[in-house]
Amino acid sequence: MKINVAIADDQKLFRKGMIALVNSFEDVKIIFEAENGKQLVSLLDSEPVKPNIILLDLSMPEMNGLEALKIIKEKHSSVGVIVLTIHEAEHHILATIQAGANGYLAKNAEPEEVEKAIREVAKNDFYFTLPMLEIMRKGLSKKPQPISLNQNEDLLTNREKEVLQLICKQFNSVEIGEKLFLSNRTVEGHRNNLLTKTGSRNTAGLVLYALKHRLIEIDQLG
Repeated sequence: MKINVAIADDQKLFRKGMIALVNSFEDVKIIFEAENGKQLVSLLDSEPVKPNIILLDLSMPEMNGLEALKIIKEKHSSVGVIVLTIHEAEHHILATIQAGANGYLAKNAEPEEVEKAIREVAKNDFYFTLPMLEIMRKGLSKKPQPISLNQNEDLLTNREKEVLQLICKQFNSVEIGEKLFLSNRTVEGHRNNLLTKTGSRNTAGLVLYALKHRLIEIDQLG
């Protein structure tokens, strides 16, 4: 599967280095670049070929990454967005995932991790490292819970919880169907119900929900 990628970052040297790196991956290609969020949103609207994945810096002039992310997810919800940042703070991670980001990548990540993140988001709709998941869990545990845990868990049927746990472990719909003896269509139905019931924008949001309500532990995701 060929993966088309776009990148938005105001640091030209970093951006050019990432372009060279990403273009070296097999069947992965940068189709356009932007130096701020405003330019990225404009290119997404005007370019005939849309990216499968966007590598998005958070700190940019004119329009920052979070603002751009919200617009992208409204207009191009199927495009996967991996946030690139030096800010590994809990509130940054949680805010971007709640806005629809599919993954998070530190700017000092190893080249192998960049490739893995792109391929994982293209395949499974999300990518988080274990340290990022731990930061997310800490951030969630600090936030007040307006609804009790039991009430929230009661939103989901036992079957939906089983499907959610397997989604978090990066199984696709076909694999989940095989494990639970369900048709692909039934699994997709459960996935859609999970998104609706939890108010999640995508699979990354489902992972966040599962962590928040302790439906899965981080050591099960490794």
